[in-house]
Amino acid sequence: MAQVTTIFHDVIATGTETLGTAFNTTDVLTFDMTSVLAYQPSKATFHGYVQGIHVRVTGIAGGATKLTIRVCIDPAGDYTVVPDTEATIVTGVTTATTGCVAYKVQLPLAHILAQNVGNLYLFAKVDAGSAVFSQGWISWSE
Repeated sequence: MAQVTTIFHDVIATGTETLGTAFNTTDVLTFDMTSVLAYQPSKATFHGYVQGIHVRVTGIAGGATKLTIRVCIDPAGDYTVVPDTEATIVTGVTTATTGCVAYKVQLPLAHILAQNVGNLYLFAKVDAGSAVFSQGWISWSE
């Protein structure tokens, strides 16, 4: 009997964008999904199974308690591959203005638009007030 091996990868992106209560093209983190694949040519087409997404926010203000994300394969946010998903921001034990959210995705993704072959774009917004979009992490498998 043949054995199947799953290989896990992760890609991290950082930012300093201040999130508001609407999606916009300036509040986005870009993930080069092929950056961890040394055996593939630069910007090879991504085919993978996105397992989860973790987002860290800082500077939480104005009553922000929830974070909604959307993942697209274009920087304009018009070709959505993971629809809007909301989670409650869990703040730090000692710092109430720092927090994180985690999303279980478990969705196979493949780029189908040649001009956007290697990147995923993570858009985010808060339910009230603002927060700084400081880091995102996408874990995926093949």
